[in-house]
Amino acid sequence: MRDSADEIAKYRAKVFVISCDSLEKNRKFAEELQLPFPVLSDPDRKAARAFGVDRAFGLSKRHTFYFGPEGKLRVIDDNVQISRHGSAVLLKLKEQLVPLR
Repeated sequence: MRDSADEIAKYRAKVFVISCDSLEKNRKFAEELQLPFPVLSDPDRKAARAFGVDRAFGLSKRHTFYFGPEGKLRVIDDNVQISRHGSAVLLKLKEQLVPLR
């Protein structure tokens, strides 16, 4: 997704990641990969449970949630493939008619 960040930034969309790892681990992860978007920490897994992505053995399946400008959930992508995630996000932004900046 990092490699598509410049194209994604052309849309009126906000991107952030929520990870169940610790704040420090997420900070290092974001720095090492030079991620251009925030990586939020959910070590107590409250957000993962609230969004229904908390799974057995402390793992969470990757999902992408698309919210409209009014804050309502529009689409959930539960078939995230890391190698194509950026292009999938771009396609979904176009499908959802998200305006350009």
